[in-house]
Formats: sequence, structure tokens, C-alpha cells
Amino acid sequence: MVSALNRSLYIKQSIATLLLAMILSVVLSFVQAYRSIQQEPYRIQKEFNDLLSIVERPLAQALFRLDTVFAQQQAESLLYNPAIQSVIVSDENGQVFASATAPFIAPSLSSDLANYLLKDTLEVSRQLNFSGIEVPLGRVDLELDRRYLVEQVIGFNSRLFIQNLIKDILLASILSLLFYVMVTRPLKQLTWSLTRLDNNKTVSVPAAFDRRHHKDELGRLKSTFNELWLRLSNALDALERSHQHSKAMISHAADGIIVLDQNYQIRVVNEAAEKLVSMSAESLTDMPLASLGSTGFWTSLESSLHELAVDDVMSAETTLSNKQGLVPVEIRISKYMVQGESEVVLLMRDLSERKEAQQRINRLSFYDSLTRLPNRALMTDHLQKAMSDMSQDAFGVLIILDLDRFKTVNDALGHNVGDQLLVEVVDALVPLVPPNTTFARLGGDEFVFLWSNVRGSKNENNVAVVNFMQRILKECAEVKHVEGHDLHVTGSMGVSFFDGTEESTATVMRQADTALYKAKELGRNTFAFFQEDMQSLSDARLQMEKSLYRAVKMNEFEVYYQPQNNQYGELIGAEALLRWNDRERGFVPPMEFIPIAEDIGLIHDLGRFVLQQTTQQVASWRKQGLWQDDWRISINVSPMQFSYANLLKDISQALQNSGMPATMMDIEITETALMSDLDRALDIMEQIRELGISLSVDDFGTGYSSLKYLKDLPIDRLKIDQSFVRDLIHDKDDYAIVMAVIAMANALSLKVLAEGVETQEHFEQLEALGCISYQGYYFGRPCSATEFAQKFLQLSHSV
Repeated sequence: MVSALNRSLYIKQSIATLLLAMILSVVLSFVQAYRSIQQEPYRIQKEFNDLLSIVERPLAQALFRLDTVFAQQQAESLLYNPAIQSVIVSDENGQVFASATAPFIAPSLSSDLANYLLKDTLEVSRQLNFSGIEVPLGRVDLELDRRYLVEQVIGFNSRLFIQNLIKDILLASILSLLFYVMVTRPLKQLTWSLTRLDNNKTVSVPAAFDRRHHKDELGRLKSTFNELWLRLSNALDALERSHQHSKAMISHAADGIIVLDQNYQIRVVNEAAEKLVSMSAESLTDMPLASLGSTGFWTSLESSLHELAVDDVMSAETTLSNKQGLVPVEIRISKYMVQGESEVVLLMRDLSERKEAQQRINRLSFYDSLTRLPNRALMTDHLQKAMSDMSQDAFGVLIILDLDRFKTVNDALGHNVGDQLLVEVVDALVPLVPPNTTFARLGGDEFVFLWSNVRGSKNENNVAVVNFMQRILKECAEVKHVEGHDLHVTGSMGVSFFDGTEESTATVMRQADTALYKAKELGRNTFAFFQEDMQSLSDARLQMEKSLYRAVKMNEFEVYYQPQNNQYGELIGAEALLRWNDRERGFVPPMEFIPIAEDIGLIHDLGRFVLQQTTQQVASWRKQGLWQDDWRISINVSPMQFSYANLLKDISQALQNSGMPATMMDIEITETALMSDLDRALDIMEQIRELGISLSVDDFGTGYSSLKYLKDLPIDRLKIDQSFVRDLIHDKDDYAIVMAVIAMANALSLKVLAEGVETQEHFEQLEALGCISYQGYYFGRPCSATEFAQKFLQLSHSV
């Protein structure tokens, strides 16, 4: 019975229901009996008052006639009620006129219990009056049998209790059966189904279960079990895969792995560790750490492990003897907790290749691995020695060579092509280097020529130095054939003389570097000698570089917009122009900071900023109804940006993030960007056009204008450079150039936009020549996005 009670939910529920029903029945019956006893005195008074009402008139007549016999008969008739113990009829003087007493019957209840249950006095009396008038004739008094009345109450409530108990037990039995049918039996079916689950099945129950319970809690319980079982199966599969992956990674790891338990006994050994110690995993398992070797290293290491704290790491190096001989090994040890027990893992790495590599590095530490030239360290050492050994009145020269536009080639064609280009340049320059001259590579595309004991004058008129640099520049400018590409690079050179009195080698290097920047400012493909006044220019450039880095980090740049209009003055688009409001210099002209940004590699960050900011702004104007779908926003791309491998990705990302249609974008590129590598430029332009973006050639006429590339390249528009438009009115040559460009564009079905339109005369002259698109101060100056919307977009929208 106890076992069944512990197992069966139905038996537990049935017994609980029956007990609860019985308890409730008993409690309610006692409450009802108590209330009945409480109300019993009132009921008795009412019942016997009603009884006296029946005999009141006969007794009053008997008293009036002094008929004791009749009065005695009436008194005795009242004794037929078993609850009445005695009847006394008194006259108006209080004398007993008639009386009757019920025979004594042994009670079944004690007097104390009866008195406790019926505490009130149980006496009933009635004043007897003459009929019709209020003349008292006497009274009648009834003495009730308290114990009998209590017995009647108890008997009635006992029968009621039994009836209620039977009813409640029957109801509890019905509810238990109903609960079994509705809950317990389906739960048994569901439980039985769950015990038959395996990895490939869901919970399978009888069809009747799904019909009756697919929408109730049991149905949802089944669905929940199915979902949980699926999750559990997936989790177990994932855990098993993870376990197998971990085993595979440990087994196939290149480094040796040994795991120790908390007693520092070996538990896991992978294949790499077996090879390092020349012992099998089976022979090492359950062995102490000292079994890995006969030297005292392992014993000492085990002692150190006792002091190693959990989650701490330590390293050690030793030499192992195996089939390959003595092998240097680095051991990384860490201690961790797993299920309340500490473990130690030893990662053992063979240092043979590293040691050999370090030796090779030490041998090659003074030479460049790509070009085999001396590196900066060796060159600095030679310069220091040359300065120290410099005799009186002697001098030397340090020349720094930097390849122009090398970064563009590197970004566009990859580092492999860039490295091969460097090798080609070095191979071409080596035969030109004078004897006893150090030709070294500083890094990247920078090289240095250290020429000590130079003859001639110590100034820019030194014929030997000038002739040498001219040969170097001429050789650099020759076309280089690298992996199918015809590459054009030039060189810029900075020259610094030294005589040993300089503060340090860094001073000489800094002077040559300053001269190099001057050569780049002069247009590149040239050389410059260091002059004392150049230092301030170098410092200014360095300050500009620092400011640019800060400006990019602090987001000090802003995009301005200049309107583009047709011959009717209507807006057809705008050009996005980058502006920099430096906190110290104020607004810095783009012509000052853009070349420096290209040199230091920030041009790509600025280009991404312009793309993202412009597309988001135009998309916002379009959403507000201020920008029309047939308008174009022109975005300049510098030659370095155009050669950047991620240009298409940056453009696509900006369009995707902003939601601006690609057909609204016009990319402006210069002729210089096109001519550096025409085949690759054509490929990039085709990919841009495939996105739906228009292409314009900016500053047309200032570069290598050619009908051939205008005919072959997929461009949509030519922008006439403002240098031709500015003097169009007074300069016949500029007039002829502008007229020729417009005629050529019309012949090739290309659109034309004139830049730098500043006056009414410019506009009328260009219109007469057939130009229909304009940009310049005459139509509007570049302004911020807010001002542009107020001045041009809202005005155009209202019109």
C-alpha cells in the first residue's frame, strides 16, 4: 500500500481528495450542529408557545368554570409531547389548579452535557385570560426536558452528518475518477512515451491523446517535451562534436601537450609530446612528472608547481634528448580548476626552428631581406663612422631617395608587385653607385646614398653630386616592366652635406629628409639641397601632419556643397567639397592638406568620410523631398584613392548604409589617375558604372588629354578646369581650348560642365559656345549642408 501510494499519482490524489472531503464534511457538520444548538432555544420557545396557543383557550375556560377535571385533561394532553416534563396550571391566586408530570425515563445523556449544550433556561409559560377581556384567570407553566431536546438535536445533526459525509465521499470519488480520466491517465500515457524516447524520435503518444489534448496544457507539455528533447539532442550532439574537436586539436596540435592531475600525475599526452620525449602515451599515463626525464629539471619543475597559484602561468626552457638529438624546448605551464580539482597543462614547443631563425636574423640584421642592401642600422653605423673619421676640410654627402607614387602602385596592384618594383629599381641603380658609397634601404620606398670624402664644392654646385643624382632620377623614370604591368615611377631626392661637426647622425638624416620634402613640393622627380631656412618649413609640415591626425580622430572635417546649374539657372546637382576648420589655423585650404594627407596615408580615411557623409546627407534631402531623383552629387576621388583596392567596397558600403540610389552619384577622377595604369583604370571604371554611378573627368585639359582614352573610357561628363574658364574673356588661347573641349565632347556624346563660372560674362560666353552645365561663384559658393538646403534646395523646391 505504501509502495503504491508512493508510485501512483492517482492514488495520492484519490486519498487526498477523500480525506479532504471527509474533513470538510466533519468540520461543516460540526459548524452546522453548533449553529443549530445555538438557535435551539429560540426554536423551542416558538414551538411550545405555538403549542400553548392551542390549549390556552380550553384552560382559560376550565379556570373560569372551575372545571378541574377538564383542566387536568388538558394538562395531561400536553404530556404527549415527549419534550415536556411537567405541566402546572395555576389560578389567579397562584394556587395549583391542575398539574401533570411525565413518567421518568432514564436519559442517555448526562445532565452536565445537556446543560452545556443548552445553557438557557427552558421554561415556557402563558398568562391565561378570560376570553375577549383582559381579566387574568391564571397561568400555565411548562417544564421542558433539556436532555431530551439535546438528544433530538444531536440525533438530527448526526443523521445530517452521515448524509453529508456519504454525499461528499461520493462526490470526491467522482472527482477522482474524472481527474484520472482527464489528467492522470494522459500523464501516464505521456510518461510511458517519454520512457521510450531515444536520440532519433520525438514523444509518440496514442492518437486519442493528440485529439483530446492538442490545445490544452497536456498538449503544450508534450510539445514542450519535444522541443526540450530536440534542444537536448542538439546540445548533446554539439557537446560530442566539441569533445571530438578538442580531442582532435589536442591530438594533432603542433605543440606538445601534457595534462597533470592535482597529484601531478600524467593524465593526457598528445602525439607531439610523445615525439618530444620519445616515450609513448601509454607508458607515461599515471606516471609522475619526473618520469619525463632523468635530469633534475622535471623534479625541480614539479616542486615549482606546488607554489604555482590557480590561473597563474609560468614558463621554462630546457633541452630534451630524443631520436633527433638534443632539442631545445620552451614549456608554458598553467594551473586551473576543473570540477573542484586543480589540473596543470604543459605546452611544450620545439624551439629548434626559432633558434635557427634567430641566428639567421642575427646574420641578416644589418641587411634588407628584399633588396639585399644595407639597412638603416648598418647605414647609421657607417654614417657615424664616416663622421668620426672625417678629416679636416673634408666633407661627405647623404642623399635620401624616395620613389614618387610608389604607395599608389602598392595599394593598387598589391605588395607583391610593389616589392618586385623595388627590386627592379635597386637592380637598375646599383651600377650607378660610385665606389666606397653605401647604398642602403631605409624602409618602404626610401633609400639612402652615403658618400664620404666627396670632392668639389660643399654646395648645390657640386658637379659630381648633381650629375650622380641626375643619373639616378633618369634611371628611376624609365618604364619598369613588372608582372605584365608597365609602371611609371619617378624619384625625389634630398641632399645634406656633413663634415663631422654635426650633433649626431640624426641631425644629418633630418636635414636630408627636410630637403626631400622640399623636392616633393617643387613638383617631384627632382632634387633639393638642404638650406638652413628649410628647417622651419619641415617643422611646419610636421605640425600639419600632427594636426591632420588629430583632425581625423576628433572629426574636425565637414562636407560643403556647391551647386551645379543648367543654362536656365536651374539646379541639376552639387559637388561635395571637403573643408577643414583647424582649431589653431582656422579654415585650411584643401590644396594645402590634401597632398600631405596623401603622403601620410590619411586620404583613404578622408575619402570614406566624404562618401559616407555625402550619401547620408543626400538621402536625407531626398527623403524630405528637397532632392530630385534626376540630380547628381559629384564626389572627387584623388589618384591615390582611385588606385586603392577597397575603393569599390567603400562606395558600395556608403550607398548601402545611406540608402541613396547609385544613379544619384557622380564620381570625379582626374586625368592623372587615369594615365598611371590605363588598363586597370578602365577595369575600375567599368565596375563603378555597373553599380549605376556616373563618371566625370575633373580638371580636364590640365593633364594628358587624349582623344584615345576619351573614346575608350566609360565616362559621362567632362569638367573644364577653372584655369581655362577664368581668363576665357581675355585670353584667346583659353577661349580656343574651351571651344575645342565643348566641340570634342559633343562629338563624343559627352556632357560638359564648366568650373569657375564667376561672372555674368563668363556665363554668357560659355552659353554661346554651347555649354549647358555650370559651377562657380556666379551660381553659388560652397556652403554647409544647412546653408545649402536653405539657399538652394528649399528655393528650388518652392519654384
